[in-house]
Amino acid sequence: MFELFAVGLEMQKRMIDVQMQGVEAARDMIDAAQQNVQAGMAATQVQEAGIKSMKKWMNMWGVRG
Repeated sequence: MFELFAVGLEMQKRMIDVQMQGVEAARDMIDAAQQNVQAGMAATQVQEAGIKSMKKWMNMWGVRG
């Protein structure tokens, strides 16, 4: 009977380990998503700066757009 109890505990331990690996993978995915969002925001800022500079250049040369 104690052997069955030990087997049951070992199975629960393994299931908890698997669940923790899933939690760690989810955390990694969230971190990667946050980094992607930050990179996307930075790219948007660069794009906006490029558009502003292009408009200023066009205005300087008298080009209407």
